[in-house]
Amino acid sequence: MTTDPMPDMSCVPYQRKKLYLLLTVPFLVLLLSVLVYLWTVGFLLALVFLLLYLVMCYFQAYCCAHQNCPYVGGFCPAVIGILPASLMAKIFYGGKAVETSQQKFEIYATVAVMAWVGLLVFPLFWIADLGLAYAVGYALAHVVYTLIFGLTICPACALRNICPGGKFHKLVLRLTSNR
Repeated sequence: MTTDPMPDMSCVPYQRKKLYLLLTVPFLVLLLSVLVYLWTVGFLLALVFLLLYLVMCYFQAYCCAHQNCPYVGGFCPAVIGILPASLMAKIFYGGKAVETSQQKFEIYATVAVMAWVGLLVFPLFWIADLGLAYAVGYALAHVVYTLIFGLTICPACALRNICPGGKFHKLVLRLTSNR
């Protein structure tokens, strides 16, 4: 078993599904638009972008299983809409004992985050060809999405006491309540 706190099962099923979709669907449309644009520039660019997304999902899948996420295999309020991670976790780890190595978890979580950073940074050069404002807008969309997500979606998630998003929310609450 993991030494992390257990998920808060009172948050299952996830209650802010409409808000999650309102936030995440437009962000996924943005990512899909970038994928299509990169495809018009070069197939390999689009492939790298898609692989970054899939790598992020794959490595997150282990994190889901490691943390005993109750959303595995179903609707999951996952950041950036990495819903494939929930399905991958069910396929790869469902019904099996999961090696709960903290070191492996940290490595997998780091790889997933680095793939996310790759989704942000990798296409900037080619997006900037459309205009600097597009590149800045794309980067800002990641930042704004992440902030809003962390402050609205994470507080109602079963893993809010375990995952970085929930910890981010608690940090913001601590910082703003001390003023």
